[in-house]
Amino acid sequence: MKENRSLAISSKIQECKVGNIIGMLEKEFPSSVLTSEETLIGLKTSRDRVFTINNTLLTMVLSSVQQDKTLKNSVGLYYMIHQQHQQECLKELEKKVQEEKEIDQQKSKQRGRPKNYQINLPKSLVNDISLNTAAYSKARSRVPQELVHQLFTSSCIKDAKNDYTHWKGYRVFIGDGTYLQMQDTESIREHYEVKYNGTVHEGYPQGLLETITERGTGQVINFRLSSRHTSELPLFYEMLDEMPTKSLLLLDDLYNCYEILSKCKRKGIEMIVPAKRKRNYEVLEVIGKGDEIIQIKAPKNRSEWVKENENEKDNTLLLRRIECESPDGKQYVLMTTLLEKTIEKEAIQALYLTRWDIEISIREIKTIMDINILRAKTPQMALKELTVSLATYNLIRKIIYASIKNLPFFPKEGLIQKFYTFNTNILVDKKGRVYNRWSTGRKRTGATTTETTTAKKKA
Repeated sequence: MKENRSLAISSKIQECKVGNIIGMLEKEFPSSVLTSEETLIGLKTSRDRVFTINNTLLTMVLSSVQQDKTLKNSVGLYYMIHQQHQQECLKELEKKVQEEKEIDQQKSKQRGRPKNYQINLPKSLVNDISLNTAAYSKARSRVPQELVHQLFTSSCIKDAKNDYTHWKGYRVFIGDGTYLQMQDTESIREHYEVKYNGTVHEGYPQGLLETITERGTGQVINFRLSSRHTSELPLFYEMLDEMPTKSLLLLDDLYNCYEILSKCKRKGIEMIVPAKRKRNYEVLEVIGKGDEIIQIKAPKNRSEWVKENENEKDNTLLLRRIECESPDGKQYVLMTTLLEKTIEKEAIQALYLTRWDIEISIREIKTIMDINILRAKTPQMALKELTVSLATYNLIRKIIYASIKNLPFFPKEGLIQKFYTFNTNILVDKKGRVYNRWSTGRKRTGATTTETTTAKKKA
């Protein structure tokens, strides 16, 4: 039995969601995103609204962990935040007035009428907000996508380090893709329509979510959302530009692609992938039994999604080929860009076995955060909804990381099954629409007699 850091950290997520997650997220909410110089310049022309950018974004974060994700419930959360900020602002103003009075009392008395000390709340905080959902819906659309992306970037742990995040001096990441269901609207269909054999399918639209998560913290450090008919490889190829050096990627056989391997070497990134497909290679050196340094050549037909100026950079590539045996006796091969002979092949094999953590992480993100189905009805709002949900997931992971930084864990229980029970009352129809209550459908046109009902029960 092996240690599983991903499950060790994620076992606390359910406790966080059931407990006072709103208070915890408000403390972790990166308010610095809204006070940065670029953000302030962009929002300078924004008038004093009741639905401010700050409160709207915070409400979107808090709504993403709620079981009820309706606009009505979100407005209720906003009302709570609005009241809280109103009280905080009032206390701050009262404190300033009191300080001003004390300063004036120390000064010599002047002629004329006594100074009138007034407390003037901003217009946006004077009156209670309306519970109508239209205003909040418009406020969400006004939140810039760049600001939402800054929220996601700020939610990531920059200097995570524990017994599981690093391996032999490398920071370990895991990448994979999954599909998300979209709402059946015209604008969504334009970007995420599903086709089979070139024919438009009548079912709901779907999007492809490509993610890179960090082993040890479980955080999503990078992602892309695209159409289902987009290949994962060009999305991943683009994401490599944002990866830090001295990174080590654990990937599946799909990414055993010359273009991906070549770019990783150019960027100072290492990777380990299985070699299920046959590939021509030349053995340059034998390190040990089933452990060789090989050279592969670039394919004659380069991938269309690779930039033309990058095609001529690398025509050959050195890799390490390792023959392995699984615990159940099956033979398989791993290919890695790690050429250090001091690293034993058994250590590389043991490391790759932890790649399964990405399957668990993606399942958690889609089920615990309940983004298996995106509720937004436009492509822009769908991307915002996804980005905020992933940022919130990272904030929860950040809270858990601080509490169980170096905890070893053995998954003796089926903890992941417990996560599935959280959203059991979320129902979906054939078009991807989400309901919180079961509908029996149309009413019966014919009368049902007592005798018929009794007979059916007996049967």
